Amino acid sequence: MKYNLQNFKYVSFFLFVVIFLILLYKSFFGKSHPQITSNDDKNTYDLHVYPWGTQIMIKDLMTSSHTGDVINNNFVWERKPQKYSGFYQLDTGSHLLTDLLMMSRNDLKNNLDKHGVKYDDLHSSGYAYLQGGTPPINIHQDVRVDGKSHRMPIGLMALGEQKNMLREREIVNGVFGLAHIHDGHPLKNYAVTDVLFKTASKRSIMIDFKNERMIVGHPVPTDFIFKGKMHYDNNIMRMDVFIVDEDGNTNKLLVDTGTLYSQYLSRGPQTLRGADDKGSKGTLKMHNAKILPRELVGTGQKILGYNDLYHGYMYIDYDNDMLYIRQN
Repeated sequence: MKYNLQNFKYVSFFLFVVIFLILLYKSFFGKSHPQITSNDDKNTYDLHVYPWGTQIMIKDLMTSSHTGDVINNNFVWERKPQKYSGFYQLDTGSHLLTDLLMMSRNDLKNNLDKHGVKYDDLHSSGYAYLQGGTPPINIHQDVRVDGKSHRMPIGLMALGEQKNMLREREIVNGVFGLAHIHDGHPLKNYAVTDVLFKTASKRSIMIDFKNERMIVGHPVPTDFIFKGKMHYDNNIMRMDVFIVDEDGNTNKLLVDTGTLYSQYLSRGPQTLRGADDKGSKGTLKMHNAKILPRELVGTGQKILGYNDLYHGYMYIDYDNDMLYIRQN
């Protein structure tokens, strides 16, 4: 009996130590990313977060896609405008919602004309997705974004022979641009952000990668590690903030979820601090900055990429042109 009682004491002490260590861990480390809550279901969207990108699902989007039929005893493929569901990559470096199509621009226009589909040709805007594609052909459509009904401007973007974009098309149906378009710009009628803001009390978007949600109209967070004033020259948003690097140089840094890897002027880990005189404060980390080949992105790129963002959150305050970031 004495032996069992002594064992019981040892076991009790061991359990006490384990519970104490668990509580201690939660106390110090469990606060690294507080739960971001929202009771506004109509402005909360489920995200699908992967190491290579974050996606949102859109249903009933009309595009020009292949369909097959038997004609004169032969199975024939043809392109036809029809609805489908797809996954679109959140891209803070882009401004439009675009469906990426593996066809030429002339073939796309001819196909829409053949079936009597009305559209706006954005060729005169010159707008095209950065790595390839062509100026989109836009059609306002009734779609459901994560089950929520919206009438949205959808750009059909032909990729032509852009090899890099054709490879990207294997895992994404298109791009959901979150950079805002201000009044007075020719593309204003095609701004996706304006559609999202119609039902929100505040013009803001919280991209909560950690909890796989996007919340429109969310209040400004308080647990950010960096905040920065966006600096751009015209009425079409570019998410550039000023930072000071380890050599004391002040540079503009693009915050872009559409770029997979962070890029800087030198390779490897980078610590970037806010530039107080430019409206930015806090610290950002690049865990392994890259310098991509010149033929892909040119030279001198300074980008905080998706790989250094998707473990935390990114909050965009469109009214005040401010970015708030938490990296984990």
